[in-house]
Amino acid sequence: MKEPIFTAPWPAMTLIGLILGLYALQSTFGTDEHLVYLFGLNPAQLSVPTSYNLVTSLFLHGNWGHALLNGFFALAFASGVARAFGTGPSGAASFFIYYIVCGIAAGLMYCAVYPDRYVYLIGASGAVSGLMGAAIRLGRGYLLPLTHPRVVGMTLAWGLINILSAFVVITPGSGPIAWEAHIFGYVFGLLTIGIWLKLFHKSFFHADLTF
Repeated sequence: MKEPIFTAPWPAMTLIGLILGLYALQSTFGTDEHLVYLFGLNPAQLSVPTSYNLVTSLFLHGNWGHALLNGFFALAFASGVARAFGTGPSGAASFFIYYIVCGIAAGLMYCAVYPDRYVYLIGASGAVSGLMGAAIRLGRGYLLPLTHPRVVGMTLAWGLINILSAFVVITPGSGPIAWEAHIFGYVFGLLTIGIWLKLFHKSFFHADLTF
């Protein structure tokens, strides 16, 4: 029997649907920036009462190019993480929680480095980068070490791409890119996927997963 061409697990597809669907909803508000001011992450204004912006900012995007780019990277890297966690209810819940935790970590680290920067951060890039860092370490029932050539190569490539993005516009019209948050999210996923799996998905290390 032939393998289906498109085999992305449903939690990954749901995530992509959320990224694109929520931007479609956001775009119905036209060019009104009120949503960004309400729900975007501003390091200079981050406090306990506004901490919800660490989460809400993940579900806003600057334009369709921004949303589609994040959807593309989510499709490429979320599938492996979703399979590792499992596609049952508990695995799917863990997947979405981990995704949000990666986004929160990326936002917090950005705010810690630039506590006085008055800018509104929006987009799923930090969280998606976390999934990317996690996915690059996943083998079939084991984790690749940080020194593995695949891990080192991807880390160097992602770092270079994001540093270059500080000087080259990737998605026209979406404004400056918070490339540091991408790197923070990637490193967080890279370093925490093993801990997450050992805490919540020990069965991963005994499974022969198909990627």
